[in-house]
Amino acid sequence: MENSRKFPLCGLVLAGGRSIRMGQDKASMVHPDGRPLARRAWEILHAAGCKAVVLSLRDKQPIPLGFEDVASSLVVARDADGIKSGPLTGIVSGMRAIPGADWLVTACDLPGLEVGILDHLLDSRLDGESFLAYGSASNSQPEPLCAYYSANALELLENEINGESRSLRTILREHQCRLLESPTATALDNSNTPEEWAAATASAQIPEMQAELLEIWISPGNNFRGRHELGQLHHPVESVLEVQCIAGQGLRGDRYFGYKEDYKGQVSFFQAETLACIRERFALPDLSAGTLRRNLIVRGASLSEWVGRKFLYQGIVFEGSEECKPCYWMDQAVAAGAEEFLKKPFHGGLRARILSSGTLKTNHLSH
Repeated sequence: MENSRKFPLCGLVLAGGRSIRMGQDKASMVHPDGRPLARRAWEILHAAGCKAVVLSLRDKQPIPLGFEDVASSLVVARDADGIKSGPLTGIVSGMRAIPGADWLVTACDLPGLEVGILDHLLDSRLDGESFLAYGSASNSQPEPLCAYYSANALELLENEINGESRSLRTILREHQCRLLESPTATALDNSNTPEEWAAATASAQIPEMQAELLEIWISPGNNFRGRHELGQLHHPVESVLEVQCIAGQGLRGDRYFGYKEDYKGQVSFFQAETLACIRERFALPDLSAGTLRRNLIVRGASLSEWVGRKFLYQGIVFEGSEECKPCYWMDQAVAAGAEEFLKKPFHGGLRARILSSGTLKTNHLSH
């Protein structure tokens, strides 16, 4: 199977759809994971490897909720040439915004969409294909609003938009669009009524970690990682009252920000109760939490419960990736015996990925 990409890959969020029965623009509805739908789709496309993501809106439609922090860099496309709005014109206007790109296109109102669905779509692409889509589970027709459109598809779609009005499904079918089976049965279910929304999001509820955030620590560089037999470095560790979490990247200003793609340790959690035990066990009542070089010191959480699970914390979505196990450097940073002490389950903390963006604030600021 060939999968070389000759053009840059961009993403397109179709956020101009309206549903009177939903009572509001679907783009600004809030998903159970805490993100407005358009922002969630935008972040999923970035996570799938899109170098830029365009937001396609109706003429004069306000920017949906959730884009305040990226407003200055947001690429927005409006309906093409004043033609009646719809998915076809939305896609054409979006593709025109960045000429010469290949595209992942998704509607914003797919609450079951996850990055793995788009990864599967890209991994299945063959050279020379103008389109690639999933087949509808109900009628085996193309699902054009979660699909791949190559750079040369723009000319084909522009010819269609200037001709008689036809559905995107018809266009893709007549251009021999190859269809894949969706790896998740409900991933492409959209929501146009309150009943459909309730059904589509029933399995998407994300539990919330109930814990106080006592301290936040960041450092611009690693002191111990990769330093075996070389001795430690001396990058400072800084205590801050709030910090920006960037989906797929980490904590802004921290050494692991943008460290590597899909890195398991974009952020680390550490229990304040364990810190108290360390201070008592080693007779170090003034030991700073920063010595442990974990990011978030929380009280009231059982970190072992969150491995392999998505969870909300202060409105941000995280995914627990693995136990943050101690290394022999702890004996040097804290005291002899600290490594062994922290080998008790989750005494070293929890490493996690950041799945949505937002700002964390210590308990002092959040009340």
